[in-house]
Amino acid sequence: MSEPLEKEKNPIRFFRKKTKSNSDEPVKDKKVEIIDVEMAESEAGKRPAVNPVIKVFNDISTQGFGASFDGKGAQAAFTKNVTEMKTSSLGDTIKYDETFEYNMDSDMADSQGSQDGDSVKPDIPTRKPSQRKANSDWKYKYDPKLPPTPHPAQYKDGWNNDHVKMPCSPQNEYPFQGKNNKQILRKRWEIIEEALLSKIPGPYELEDVILKYNSRYFGKWNFETLKSLFTENLLECERNHFFGEVLPKIAKLALSLPHLCTQPIPLLKKGKTRSITLSQQQIACLLANAFFCTYPRRNAKGKTSEFFNYPSINFNSLYDGMPNEVKMEKLKCIIQYFSRVTKKMPTGLVTFTRQCVGHIDFPKWDSLDTPLRDLHVSSEGTIEDDGEGLLQVDFANKYLGGGVLTHENESLIMKGCERFSSYDGYAKTFEWKGDYDDSKTPRDDWGRLCTHVTAIDALVIHYYDKQFRGDIVKRELNKAYCGFVSLGGGKNPPNEMNLSAVCTGNWGCGAFGGDKRLKALIQLMAATAAKRDVCYYTFDDERLKNDIYNIHQYLTVTNPLGIDTILKLIERYEGVLRKSRKKPNMNLFEYIVKVFDGSLENTDSEPDSPAIEREMSAMYSKGDEVSNNSFKRQLSDDYKANTP
Repeated sequence: MSEPLEKEKNPIRFFRKKTKSNSDEPVKDKKVEIIDVEMAESEAGKRPAVNPVIKVFNDISTQGFGASFDGKGAQAAFTKNVTEMKTSSLGDTIKYDETFEYNMDSDMADSQGSQDGDSVKPDIPTRKPSQRKANSDWKYKYDPKLPPTPHPAQYKDGWNNDHVKMPCSPQNEYPFQGKNNKQILRKRWEIIEEALLSKIPGPYELEDVILKYNSRYFGKWNFETLKSLFTENLLECERNHFFGEVLPKIAKLALSLPHLCTQPIPLLKKGKTRSITLSQQQIACLLANAFFCTYPRRNAKGKTSEFFNYPSINFNSLYDGMPNEVKMEKLKCIIQYFSRVTKKMPTGLVTFTRQCVGHIDFPKWDSLDTPLRDLHVSSEGTIEDDGEGLLQVDFANKYLGGGVLTHENESLIMKGCERFSSYDGYAKTFEWKGDYDDSKTPRDDWGRLCTHVTAIDALVIHYYDKQFRGDIVKRELNKAYCGFVSLGGGKNPPNEMNLSAVCTGNWGCGAFGGDKRLKALIQLMAATAAKRDVCYYTFDDERLKNDIYNIHQYLTVTNPLGIDTILKLIERYEGVLRKSRKKPNMNLFEYIVKVFDGSLENTDSEPDSPAIEREMSAMYSKGDEVSNNSFKRQLSDDYKANTP
């Protein structure tokens, strides 16, 4: 337990007091996500339709994607650690450090035979493989000078519902006005190549180029923000530099798509934990195509459109509409990114994981008597600047990553993301502040920067008192837990001594309307269940810093309470709010202390007593009915905005 330090911005030393390692998970010690794969984890209770062993390695050899699942059977178990697998976009064999554990039914094993009908016994290892030596080399080794070579060497198409429909696909056709004004279907990539190879001297010409292969949106996309940025917001020398030097390189990068991304990108769909790792060069190529709005089937907004549940990949939404300062500043960040990567391409990797926790795997919050874990809290510092080596929380909205977060049991985790720009402000006051050098951040064996970011969306609070209701609190607990927990492979949970602390702040507050003290307590409980400590920054709120520190001290030292009891206290506080017609003069933390020191007017209903249980039951029986005593919050225009 640390004092609420103000001058100590980097909390790393604090967490080293009790953990063996609080840096980003070292590859040689930790279970890691599948590299450059679509990780297909079976739904609980389902048996695979085919022999899972055969399917895994068939998928790898034919598609370059691997799979992880837990099929249930009675005869045999297969466990394999530290396997080397061929992957799609890296081109080399990479360390694979994930524990597969699955069983095969005897009828499945017997059904796999040779062509002449003889049965084939599965090759099941009888021992663990030898441990990796400290000085051993992987067949894929990160080269800081060169990006990894794509695999396969030639583009392999996959125009289906499980992958991103790529702009360079031969099946991507578009109506084009030919001779004698006759419309014909052409390969859209040919139109894109012709357009991007032409000279683009300014923003008006850039608009014309983009509309050549998006002609159906002529007159619908107005590009006013883009044109205003270059004609009114930037200096002439900046505009000339971008269109004269940077933009031709972005076009060249975009046109390298079939050579750099030689397979379609798998969609990380809901309901399963899946990961994909891309090189930073591949990511730059994909973003270059987003800059030029080349992705097909992603602009339609109707409910029957193919990608209705996904936001657009293309950047036209940033270019479109009346100019505003926030869009201008975001475009400056994008220009800075492309200026950097076209001058010197990063050579590392980035892993994106859509993490899904099964509903049966969530903690049983009402019976979890675990005490809160350690806390470091400060009013100074920021998550991204001072959270090196920790699990950094992104206060996302639910549309991040294509509707990834619309479910309470899912989160998005990014490993290896690099920062290119400095910024200031929040939401409407967001401002680009120039270049950011992230070269001092160490990289792991795969070339990923040692930066872990977990994106979780909080609920938008319309009625202040409702957020303390039991079902709402548990939704937020589950969401935070999903972002904080480290899912180990098979039945081997990750070593809690190696888990880094959660670096967070006022998640779900501000524009989303959450109560800061409630959200702090929720994150402490979720992190405790996920076996992580917490590093908390209060955004210059000195009083909140002291309040969080004091309640943590009270709940862990003065009057130690388990998570189950804390939950009952929160629900009891909701009852107080529900009976009041205005916001009470004591906050949640003050109420918790008063329950036990006897200073409340009515002290006959302490936690675990029949009176509080009756009140909680009555509260749940009301369901989602809005109480007349609830006081509604007016939403700001920023409630859907991602927190910088």
